[in-house]
Amino acid sequence: MHNTLAPHIVNQLTANATHHLQRSRRIFEERLDSRALVDGKTLINFCSNDYLNIAGHTAVKKAFKRGADIHGLGSSGSALISGYSTSHAKLEEAFAAFLQRDRALLFNSGYHANLGVLTTFAHKHTTIIADKYCHASLNNGAQLSRAKFLRYRHNQYQHAEELLIKHQSRPLLLMTESVFSMQGSISNIPSLSQLATKYNAMLMVDDAHGIGILGKHGGGITEHFRLKQKDIHCLVTPLGKGIGSYGAIVSGDEQTIEALLQLAGTYRYCTALPPAICEATLAALAIIQTESWRRIKLNYLCEYFVKESLSRNIPLASHDSTPIKSVIIGSSERALAIQQTLIEKGLLVSCIRPPTVPARQACLRISLNCMHEEQQIVFLLDQLHELLSHDIQ
Repeated sequence: MHNTLAPHIVNQLTANATHHLQRSRRIFEERLDSRALVDGKTLINFCSNDYLNIAGHTAVKKAFKRGADIHGLGSSGSALISGYSTSHAKLEEAFAAFLQRDRALLFNSGYHANLGVLTTFAHKHTTIIADKYCHASLNNGAQLSRAKFLRYRHNQYQHAEELLIKHQSRPLLLMTESVFSMQGSISNIPSLSQLATKYNAMLMVDDAHGIGILGKHGGGITEHFRLKQKDIHCLVTPLGKGIGSYGAIVSGDEQTIEALLQLAGTYRYCTALPPAICEATLAALAIIQTESWRRIKLNYLCEYFVKESLSRNIPLASHDSTPIKSVIIGSSERALAIQQTLIEKGLLVSCIRPPTVPARQACLRISLNCMHEEQQIVFLLDQLHELLSHDIQ
């Protein structure tokens, strides 16, 4: 059969196979709190972003079914044509109130939200300055905006200021994640907010891994640092992690959100999310506020994991109290081998390889869930300690 792929694509696929960078999918047949039935085998699941175990909550499923009974499956059109329902409006109003922001806008995903924000508020005359470890969706949005795109060293704000000083003659946009998705480290948003004010830059923060987790009531990075709306101009709140749902909320003042509604292509040209998802997300938001035991237990497990890791000399990318715990391995081949050995022992962790992480920094990304128990963590760390102490042949 004639190969229609361009030579550079064939070369890239060949290189990926050679350097152990090929991706494959696993079939998750069932998720059972801290466990999952994967490819026919029950494993302790340490790779889910459903940190508070909300996705399968009875109240969430009932709300989803109720929404489907009322609205059916799809929304029938984009939000600006026929797809905007009372469910969408209620969800936006609920998040605006929860986050203490003037207004909120629902996008179809965190990726759509980040691309929409960056292509709306940045252009070819803008300079975007971002943390080096920002998520791919933020980097891609910066590139699509045609802005000059610069990155400061991870969580090194003096370097960020040096870049701001050098480019202060141009419109500036400063962006970061709140909790970094691969490292689990927390960004010092108050420091970045001060820099944004000092150099008249727009500050954009992606709170994907902070919402529901950080703050006494799960309000995310803004509650964690007691920040007000003026401190973060554009807050992106993806709903697929701590909320256990899908989509993303972007919130800010009236003018910012109206600009996005009018100008963001990833909002204007997408069929709106099904109303049933909005109803389920409203139920999830209520659970976050009423079932605080989930967050309390998760925070305990995060601290317990760090303590037990230190006692075994297991190197973590960050010791911050977040549910993301990454162990740097280096070699992609070795990281895959360790992952496979853990699977054989009944443990599932993510194996993260370039380009998601820098070259020669492949890692095992471990995600904690409020349904994990201490003995499961001890079992994982004991196995990791043994594997890291000996090269896998």
